[in-house]
Amino acid sequence: MNIFVNKINDILRKAIKELDYIGEIIIERPKLIQDADFATNFALINAKKNNLTPLEIAEAIVKKIQKNEMFEKVEFVKPGFINFRINKPQFNSVIKEINILKENYGKSKRKNFLYNLELVSANPTGFLHVGHARNGAIGDSVARILKFAGYDVQTEYYTNDAGNQINISATTLFYYYKKKLGCKIDAPDEMYGGDMYLEIAQKFVDNYGNKFIEIEIENNKINNKEVNEIFKSKSIFYFMHEIKKQLKSFDINIDYYSSEAKMYEKNMIEDVIKKYQELDKTYLKDNALWLKTTLFGDDKDRVLKKTDGSYTYITPDIASHVDRIKRTLANKYVNLWGGDHHGYIIRLRSGLALLGYDFNLLDIDMIQMVRLIKDGKEFKMSKRKGTAVWLIDLLEMVGKDAIRYMLVSKTPSSHMDFDLDLAIEKNSVNPVYYAQYATARSKKIIISFEEKLINIEDLDFNFETQKEREIIIHLDSFNSTVEYAANYRLPNIICDYIQNLSKLFHSYYAETKIIDENIEKTSQKIWLVKSIYQILTNAFNLVGISVKDEM
Repeated sequence: MNIFVNKINDILRKAIKELDYIGEIIIERPKLIQDADFATNFALINAKKNNLTPLEIAEAIVKKIQKNEMFEKVEFVKPGFINFRINKPQFNSVIKEINILKENYGKSKRKNFLYNLELVSANPTGFLHVGHARNGAIGDSVARILKFAGYDVQTEYYTNDAGNQINISATTLFYYYKKKLGCKIDAPDEMYGGDMYLEIAQKFVDNYGNKFIEIEIENNKINNKEVNEIFKSKSIFYFMHEIKKQLKSFDINIDYYSSEAKMYEKNMIEDVIKKYQELDKTYLKDNALWLKTTLFGDDKDRVLKKTDGSYTYITPDIASHVDRIKRTLANKYVNLWGGDHHGYIIRLRSGLALLGYDFNLLDIDMIQMVRLIKDGKEFKMSKRKGTAVWLIDLLEMVGKDAIRYMLVSKTPSSHMDFDLDLAIEKNSVNPVYYAQYATARSKKIIISFEEKLINIEDLDFNFETQKEREIIIHLDSFNSTVEYAANYRLPNIICDYIQNLSKLFHSYYAETKIIDENIEKTSQKIWLVKSIYQILTNAFNLVGISVKDEM
């Protein structure tokens, strides 16, 4: 918890106990911050519980605590708020704490609670596109924030490497393989588009030459079983290799890659179906096997196995989650999925609940679509063609930091427009540049005074301006901001914090002569700037962007 809020809370709690009052304590920043640093509405919200008027309660509390060394001033105002202004010496503790803990400032104690996050999980049939990029940036940032907030975290990537999409991918690559060899060949009716298939097809040419030149495509499938299997397995391998490279370039860490195909090999899907049948959670209807998901609130029961014996999409998906649960024994499982999967949430959670798992063991966080904008219009072009803008193109055009920050900066559940023109701007209208310029500017100031800087232990801080108070109070709120972002899995909260701190610093720099002839006062300001630099560094790490020491 914040140093200031924690101390005020303790003082209030003791006074309330001594006055024999009851009720919840809420401490907030007031609207008029020039009049007070913090305020509480305790008297207002608990008046009825204590059979007194709000002003009677507020006046009694103020009398009780107004001489506490924590406060420069405590007062009550109508209709019953209590305002607190912090004593100047109290600001020492925040600055010293930041510069002692450094990269650990804002970090919470270990909670002995394990999160397992599934993120990205793009099919291995192409490169990552901007939608995958948003999912990955948000998911990876959530993982970083949860770890910083004291949770244990595992990240997973579910590889959907079985099913018809793999057949289509293999056929597409075989078509381009033959084209690379100069063969005249008709395009299959079902195929994927994009120049990336030419890039991957070249790998087949490099490895196999014209070994398969006599093989043909018939009925949208390679007409040789052995060759078809080679193109299926190698297409998965090549695309997953590219996907992993792109994730690494985007600074996303995945701890474990699961495989749908391996579940088939190990009969894991049939084992789950047998378990449902043993528990009497299935029934036959129209020669299909149905699961009783309506028992847990689904609008209708769901088919597990179709009349032809093939599985529906949900069946291997449930099995993959059962595997995750048995393998990891996490306290909470979270999937970060695209917004188009919203209708799928209840049936998956119901499927797990029917096996005896807690219905709330799995959360699915929806991440909405992202649209690229350039010159005020939607941008769809990609040098690799196809139907999307690929992450690899964006990284070349914009760079990792700008992409990650802007994709994370909006609430995940809202659609967003990613302005490419804004992302490459080198001025204050670009939020990434604005934030990174704060670290570069602060670092330059720190270095310029490093040799004269008085040791922090030898200073009694006496910050004089309202801006300095605001900055220190904002620095002090970093831990609670991280906790909030972790509890609600909202990394955009960290971006908001970064923007506010950057704005405070740039404003302070513009208004204040930081370095002057007075070594002691300058040292105080430099330690404040060092604190800003440290907290920005910590916050940048939580959303996966680089600290810039020069710009």
